Amino acid sequence: MAPLPVGKVGAALAILLSAGGAHAGIRQFSYDPADAETRAVTGPVTLVIDQRMFGARVMQMRATEAKATTDLARADIGGRDGVSRALGADARERQLYRVLPADDGGAFIDALCPGSKRAWLALSPVRYGEALHAKVVGDDPAGGPVKLCHSLDFAFHGEWSVPAGSQLRIDPVAPPDFPN
Repeated sequence: MAPLPVGKVGAALAILLSAGGAHAGIRQFSYDPADAETRAVTGPVTLVIDQRMFGARVMQMRATEAKATTDLARADIGGRDGVSRALGADARERQLYRVLPADDGGAFIDALCPGSKRAWLALSPVRYGEALHAKVVGDDPAGGPVKLCHSLDFAFHGEWSVPAGSQLRIDPVAPPDFPN
């Protein structure tokens, strides 16, 4: 097979990049509780997502039925025995985010993991139209090991449109370390 001319490779790459960019940017996915535990702990939620060509980063969680929003920051899950023990070795929820305590974050931590001062959400991959699974992990303020607080299951509800030119309150945050 003859090699493709550089012009054709460049054109194919440009088409691929422009197709992937059609869904890039800030998106908001809404989820309904899929079980009684999830309804009791959170109710419906909306995730604000920074969608990129090769993945997504969850930036905020909003209580859909209340006026409460918390910022989330990526946290390191690799090589942390405390997380693996709390989640279980076979957990499908491997995208770890720290619930930031500023603004409504403290209330989210209290609701998600009573007694903890810090909490993390381990999420299954966030994809349009798919269910979302989350495990909530919290610290032990007395210095004990991290603990699994809740396993939450959500059914995809829909996507909220982001008005053109809107300025969502989103600040990038450096990922904090997860305790062992």
